Amino acid sequence: MKPERPFFDLLRSMFNWFLIGWVTLLIFFPLVAAFLAILPFDRDRKNLHPLVSIWAKAVLAVCPMMKVQVAGYENLRPDETYIFVANHQSISDIIAVLHIHHPFKFIAKQDLFWIPLMGWALWLAGYIPLIRGDHTSGRSALQKARGYLRRGTSVLFFPEGTRSHDGEIQHFKIGAFKLAAELNVPVVPVVIDGTNNLIPKGSRFLARHVEVTLTIQAPQAPPEKNNGSVEAFCERVRTEMIRALKEKRLSGEAMSVTSSHSI
Repeated sequence: MKPERPFFDLLRSMFNWFLIGWVTLLIFFPLVAAFLAILPFDRDRKNLHPLVSIWAKAVLAVCPMMKVQVAGYENLRPDETYIFVANHQSISDIIAVLHIHHPFKFIAKQDLFWIPLMGWALWLAGYIPLIRGDHTSGRSALQKARGYLRRGTSVLFFPEGTRSHDGEIQHFKIGAFKLAAELNVPVVPVVIDGTNNLIPKGSRFLARHVEVTLTIQAPQAPPEKNNGSVEAFCERVRTEMIRALKEKRLSGEAMSVTSSHSI
């Protein structure tokens, strides 16, 4: 067992956060310029998504703390509007989901929007702030999401509402699924695994390197409005995501055992 080195871990984490800050600074000003250029023609700022995605990839280029692999792009149509629902393991889920090329807005806690540069970039890109536990803020966030969806812009939800303590999928809030039924927008489950190993909840230390996978599952048609159980639909999607996460981990363990035996 390796000895604990909290001081060196702290230094390494601080250096990584410093690099992340510099990357954010370098991307921020082109983002401002792009925002001013497209705003008259792109109300929802969909065309800013590629630039924000470049930021996420640049962060991992200078701080190769995690490798993100995305599977399931064949399940998406470029011209389709979706409600993405992803499990939530870590604050680094934001960097992970920004590797999805399909433009979308995500809902995130409002505290992130006050972080200098990064939070301001979230505001400029039109992402949706939410004060956790505040019903007025929740209704406002859903209203903004509804507007985006009606205008053809996809939205990503973390329906657990907060990060998982143990990496397992927790209970889902129903808001995203109600919107799907109301607007007849397909729900696309996104199963994230590995981000909890990078920044565990309650920690600010970054791990050295983790493997992260995003699995984009097939779109699920919602029940018709006022005809069918939204609750049952929500639970069905959650159950399928739990199954997919378990299978992913079992296949990963099997590959690790096979690799160790072949050495």
